[in-house]
Amino acid sequence: MPDTTFIIRFELRDQDNGTQSEEQEHTVLSDAWDAFRLFAEPASAEMYSRIVLVERNWTADIERDIAALVFPAPRSSEINV
Repeated sequence: MPDTTFIIRFELRDQDNGTQSEEQEHTVLSDAWDAFRLFAEPASAEMYSRIVLVERNWTADIERDIAALVFPAPRSSEINV
């Protein structure tokens, strides 16, 4: 395993199932950025409240946020019933 990996952490909007987040791990930063950018669209707000790209140094046991997408909660008038 490399000393450093890049994690995309998805914080789920609907947490009824007990799962608060999901993660994707990448060993190459450019691959992580490519995957992260795919979620920079309005449709992501339906599933996620926040998506963060994190650099994880396993040797030093340190995480550092690189970028974040924060989606506001939908207004009640925008929720499909």
